[in-house]
Amino acid sequence: MKVPISAITLAAALAIGFASPGSAHQETAGKLKIGHPWIREAAAGAPSTYACIIEIENDGDEPETLLGATVDGGGTGVLYQIVEKDGHFSSKIAEHGLLIKPHGAIELPPTAYQFKFGKITKALIADSMVEGTLVFEKLHAVPIHFMVEQDDTAPKEDAAPAQPVPPARPGPAKAKPMGYDLPWSKDLTW
Repeated sequence: MKVPISAITLAAALAIGFASPGSAHQETAGKLKIGHPWIREAAAGAPSTYACIIEIENDGDEPETLLGATVDGGGTGVLYQIVEKDGHFSSKIAEHGLLIKPHGAIELPPTAYQFKFGKITKALIADSMVEGTLVFEKLHAVPIHFMVEQDDTAPKEDAAPAQPVPPARPGPAKAKPMGYDLPWSKDLTW
């Protein structure tokens, strides 16, 4: 039997792809299936980074709540919800975590939820795995592995608007009428 070269090439490529560090992975914790937890690469000393999870399935008969995460070299991650309004992005802490209903699932794409980590103490290098935990209400801290990725698909939050700083004035100045002919406007001082 002759097998076309393209079929062999495809099979080899798929085998290599599934075995490579950059491929999706799944973790299991009790009745939970955690689909591809990953963290964005960051240099040691970087001010922050974020982590995401593609999906969490709950095959159990009891609900579970995702509360937080930790990553070796990144410390404790706080769960944030990403909010989009009129094309601008901001984030707010998911104070009560995320409920995973019995026999249900939640998706956590970077455009909707992120674990935000503060100062990075150890380099998080792309295409490697880093140890961490997910923190749940009932299961508590569950050890998992985060894939370190170059991905930067998360929306950029808008910076808080800068407050203008008025120029320093040596003393009170008289207000200029600014084109209004009001009798009291000439007496205003700043």
